[in-house]
Amino acid sequence: MNTFKRKSVKSVLAVALSLTMIGLAACSNSGGNNAETGSANEGNPTDGYTKNLTISLGSTIKTASSDFENEFHKYFTDKFNIKWDYNYIEWDSWAEKLRLWISSGDLPDVASWNYVHGDAVNYIDQGLLYKLPDDWKERWPNVAKAYALTGLGDKLEELVGGTYVLPRPVYFENKPADPLINQIGVIALRSDWAKAVGFELKDAYTTSELMEFARLVKEKDPGKVGGNLVPIAYDINDALTNIVMANSVHSRVESAFYKDAEGKYQWGPASEETLAALKELQATYKEGLLHPEFYTWKNGEATQKFTVTGDSAITSLGGLASYRKDMDTKMKDNLGVNSDELVHTAIVLGDDGKYRNLDQVNYWSAVIFNPEISEEKFERIMDFMEYTTATEGQTIVNMGFEGKDWKYGENKELVSLLPEGTTLDKKYPNRFEGLYVLADDFSVVNPAIKKEYRDRSVELYKLKAELATKDKATAEYDWDYQLYDSKAKNQASFDYATEYTNLILKPGDLEANWKEWVNSKMSLVQPVLDELNNLKK
Repeated sequence: MNTFKRKSVKSVLAVALSLTMIGLAACSNSGGNNAETGSANEGNPTDGYTKNLTISLGSTIKTASSDFENEFHKYFTDKFNIKWDYNYIEWDSWAEKLRLWISSGDLPDVASWNYVHGDAVNYIDQGLLYKLPDDWKERWPNVAKAYALTGLGDKLEELVGGTYVLPRPVYFENKPADPLINQIGVIALRSDWAKAVGFELKDAYTTSELMEFARLVKEKDPGKVGGNLVPIAYDINDALTNIVMANSVHSRVESAFYKDAEGKYQWGPASEETLAALKELQATYKEGLLHPEFYTWKNGEATQKFTVTGDSAITSLGGLASYRKDMDTKMKDNLGVNSDELVHTAIVLGDDGKYRNLDQVNYWSAVIFNPEISEEKFERIMDFMEYTTATEGQTIVNMGFEGKDWKYGENKELVSLLPEGTTLDKKYPNRFEGLYVLADDFSVVNPAIKKEYRDRSVELYKLKAELATKDKATAEYDWDYQLYDSKAKNQASFDYATEYTNLILKPGDLEANWKEWVNSKMSLVQPVLDELNNLKK
């Protein structure tokens, strides 16, 4: 990793193509470059940055030094006359790495951070994050438009009196359903194995139905996998999402503290629903439907059992069309198969047939700056993000170059020119240049992704919205709780996926162990409940 030291402390939402006219309007109003700093004043930046700047960047996208020599990376570094001092962050150590960087004053000039509200407030109070200038929204209007859609940005400004964090928006013009439900809770299963064992293909399955499919696969081994068979390939987070949360929506950290029907805050992990869900998780494990060491897997290892080795009947996928495309590519590369003939996607229900998930707030992670960053570096980064948030930059970030990687069709629709089997990620590895906005929105309209995958993704989003409206079992996003900060709340922050896994692995009676666990946590949980229930009294 590149090293750097400061003097003192402290994957790409696409703006949809329907934003074209707004983006063009911003371009036409550009004030050009500032002769002294070489930065663009407003709108889309232009070439002509006279001073080369080395900018340190922290991100979870793994990038090799050789990647910076390809045409895609060079387009952006040449356009903005920058050199990236790139610092890769392992996904599993993301939170801890950023915490160490921020607290020790080693934060790169700009970094992607998995936003934690209590930490954000503390960092801001201590002067560990850069405060954006008061006029930043006028100077970088495209970023400001995207920022406004996050909800968190404006609410955080009200609390701290300025902008220190740029939450990253998920959807803009291509919101797939209303209400918008979190994209988690989608699984992929082997449709050919389902046919072989007589298991019906549906759009939604209860957790018990998926267990039954896994049992049939384990018994009959339709893929002739033998001892390598992993009927359900989940890691601990997948198991929390697709077994525990599906039956107890307030079992997850995002909704663990929630208001009941009387408006009183409760702690979801202590509910009988969570106990029942844990019993099902334990049964799944004890029956050998999960891998015996599933709890040791790091991020991505579970899916490899499905896409790389072909040993699994079920895995967690997520709802984005881009995920389905990645699955198709990996199965072609590693198994030499056409996934369209082998994969079925669906959503997961609780055993009572109800659909449980989380309301999706329109942000995920955030962009933060070192408090000692120079004005010219900050402005160059903001110019960069202004460009990649607008239509031209977003199209290049997500589709590559016009005439080489894509073209406009007869009706001005985007048409991919990449050969069959080639993806933009293969042609230009490890692209991080979007920096601010996420790729979720663009995946809905991106022609580089098969229309069938995009249509199926939207179809499942709409089904989620329909079931969420009918069942009313989703967890509403509670801004009062999410933006509440106290020492007690910070101390009662648990890694529920690990806690639950430890419970189902622990010898003895699960219910007795669970009750003991709940009691052991109440000294930390009860003060939070007391504070929350007295917020408006």
